[in-house]
Amino acid sequence: MVIKHKVTNILIVVGWLLPTAIFGQIKIGYIDSNRIMQEFEEVRDAQAKLEKETRRLQAEYTTYVGRLDSLQREFERQRLLLSNDKIRDKEREIQTLYQTTQAFQQEKFGPEGELYRYQATLMSPILEKIDAAVKVVGAERGYDFIMDAAGGALVYALPAYDLTTDVVTELRRATRN
Repeated sequence: MVIKHKVTNILIVVGWLLPTAIFGQIKIGYIDSNRIMQEFEEVRDAQAKLEKETRRLQAEYTTYVGRLDSLQREFERQRLLLSNDKIRDKEREIQTLYQTTQAFQQEKFGPEGELYRYQATLMSPILEKIDAAVKVVGAERGYDFIMDAAGGALVYALPAYDLTTDVVTELRRATRN
């Protein structure tokens, strides 16, 4: 299924570019966004901040889980000694703490959680810089199209058309100014 999707993408790109190639010469280059992310210092800084925040939130979550576990073990040890009213109270307390723990996990680690939003906040300006650097390199070198090898649509390309180093160089130059 994935191969079929990639072949379809390639055929669409070829079908789109073929008329241009017949009537005029086009210039296509590619980048490896994974390599750019590895080599761009600001990405590493953002990843370090994100990891620090992840550890902080994980520690907080671990505290919730520890309290819940401790409360459940204590309840099981004392259950036979408690009255029915006390049993219901403890069960409600455990259920409330369980729901609070689940809500914390969803709020912090869920798909739209705090960690996701923090990552987007950190990465948005970096991705804008990368995009600007790609545009500068493309314009300066006269490329009609620049594709991302990491995106999976690029099956083969000569290393001479790899603009990744140029983009990394442009990013470093632009961030020094």
